[in-house]
Amino acid sequence: MLRSSLMDGSNIQTDYPVVLRFEGLYPHQLGGYEAHRLRKGGDLGHVNCSRSDLNQTLIGSEDWAARALDEIAEMTADNFAAELASLEKRKRKKDIERRIVEGPKQPWRSTRHGPMREVILTVNKDWFDGDLSAFFGEGENQREQRFGELAKEWLIDSFGEDVIHARADRDELAYHVHAVIMPRAKVEIAKPKAKVPTASATRWMLQPSIHPLIKDYEAAQDSVGQWFSELGLVRGERRAEAIRNARKNGQETPKRRYHAKTWKWRAEQELRLKAEAEALAAERAELDERTGRVVEREDEAETVLAVAEGIASGAFVLGGDNDESALVEAPDAPPPEGSAIEDLRRRSARGFTRAVGIFGRAWSQMIGQARRNADARVSEAMDQINRADEVLVEATLQLPAEKQSQVARIRQSIPAMLRRLKRSEATLSSGFDETRAERSDPGDEEKL
Repeated sequence: MLRSSLMDGSNIQTDYPVVLRFEGLYPHQLGGYEAHRLRKGGDLGHVNCSRSDLNQTLIGSEDWAARALDEIAEMTADNFAAELASLEKRKRKKDIERRIVEGPKQPWRSTRHGPMREVILTVNKDWFDGDLSAFFGEGENQREQRFGELAKEWLIDSFGEDVIHARADRDELAYHVHAVIMPRAKVEIAKPKAKVPTASATRWMLQPSIHPLIKDYEAAQDSVGQWFSELGLVRGERRAEAIRNARKNGQETPKRRYHAKTWKWRAEQELRLKAEAEALAAERAELDERTGRVVEREDEAETVLAVAEGIASGAFVLGGDNDESALVEAPDAPPPEGSAIEDLRRRSARGFTRAVGIFGRAWSQMIGQARRNADARVSEAMDQINRADEVLVEATLQLPAEKQSQVARIRQSIPAMLRRLKRSEATLSSGFDETRAERSDPGDEEKL
């Protein structure tokens, strides 16, 4: 094999491992495999369909899957016929009847992985991207081309005609080769030993273990490492050997790597991303809720302060009770620096109610005290006026009639003076009893 001139330069990195994976495959899965190969089904989320025309068949015909299923069906029928013929030669009538009822059996033993194998060969995307063909105007990526050629040669050398299909995909993240192995094996039909020798019967089976590289995964890794070494590629990590040595030496064993199928990996990633998105949405909702509560408290505090500033500046006036309607804008007061009353109420109804309640109660207490003080002063003044009036009446009785009439006219103006006094104290004593201002006896004038 000749090395490409582009692969001999110093730009070649020798630490890129060639990747080899085996995946179990059942015949009934070939339909889905073909649908995905033709980009008509399966997981296409990672496929760049604009490059699908660049995919290339390396081994097999276009109808390879149908041919394989037909061959397996033929193997099944031939095996059933051969088994019945063997039983008939041995005159096992009951066994023949039983097998006819049971019908043909699948030409493989039940296993966890299936009777066929899908092979995947590739290298890290960066290695393919390091090719300089496009830079020199040579068109096709030389690393991809040579990798595909070596992959085809290795598959045929390792599995012969059992490689029924191989293709190179260029429409995904990295160039890679898919292949399908149908491991055909001819085995003898198991039968009890007979005294009279009879001709042996055989049947065709799908038996992956007939291929040493499927049976021994480490040997397969050694094989591809050596086969692709001319490209500067190396064997993958000797993980199984490291695990054995760790167990032998009583050390902690490295974790095994399990390669999930692309569709399964993507499904797991979608579930993970969905869970992360739901968790993030929950965190955002909680944050929004906390932010809303903070904003609400800030609005409430600002509203209380605005009401306090309005009352202090004289822009707002509180009435006698402590409900919301008690706060009004003063008609002659300068406009407040903040919002009007309705704006404050809309900003935070709770803050507005709290502010009016607090200041309303304080106002009521202040007015109540003022009223009590005013009532005491007015009551004392009225007592003094009444006592003075009584003295005046007694003194007037000693005056001549003309002077008595003059004093009587003066006494008649006292109730009006008291009413004016009451009005001047109305803001502090709205419950003042006007009758107290007219406590003088109207019959006193007659007494004069």
